[in-house]
Amino acid sequence: MNLGLYVITASIPELGRDHYDVAAAAVEGGATAIQLRVKRRSMGEVLKIATRIHELTQEAGIPLIINDHVGIAMASKAEGLHVGQDDMPVPAALRMIGRGRIVGKSVSNHTEALKAVQEGATYVGVGAVYATAIKPDQLPTGPQRIAKIRALSNIPIIAIGGVDAGNLGECVEAGANGVAVLSAVAMADDMVAATTDLRRALDDARSSLVVEAGAKKAG
Repeated sequence: MNLGLYVITASIPELGRDHYDVAAAAVEGGATAIQLRVKRRSMGEVLKIATRIHELTQEAGIPLIINDHVGIAMASKAEGLHVGQDDMPVPAALRMIGRGRIVGKSVSNHTEALKAVQEGATYVGVGAVYATAIKPDQLPTGPQRIAKIRALSNIPIIAIGGVDAGNLGECVEAGANGVAVLSAVAMADDMVAATTDLRRALDDARSSLVVEAGAKKAG
């Protein structure tokens, strides 16, 4: 499973963008996973959006993950579901969508992370790593929280919250397997170019870790 560059969709009416537009640009730019995160719309509307986006992601060979709505994940045949601390428990989600599917969980500390591991989560989304306008009331944990969780478990970690091309290297160095972004793509002047830059920065950060590990081993 390579969630690597994990782009979360958004509706930005002032920029003339909706979830499909963000997903399409992200896929074109090299995203390796898409999360559909829709608030305040009817389930019928959300299913239509999910179905359209799933056609894109299937063609690209990358997973579509639905935020919160297990029914939408099942109906759209999406590859996964993401839940928060106050949403459906991971075991229940796995029973509903099937154990071969992805179920990720948001965590902000090592206790929550260990619980997610015990529940059988596929990955944990750790954050907010940096300050973010999406959740201004959430205090940033910093990359050091990723390092603490990585020391406790080998579960895939996705860094989320204020992540951009300039700071994602710190997240990878701390132990993140991938990064989740919203504003860095959805609010960019050129969403395709922004995604491409993020993918390049992520690939470079991963390559640097491999080179560093090789040098340590040789030394």
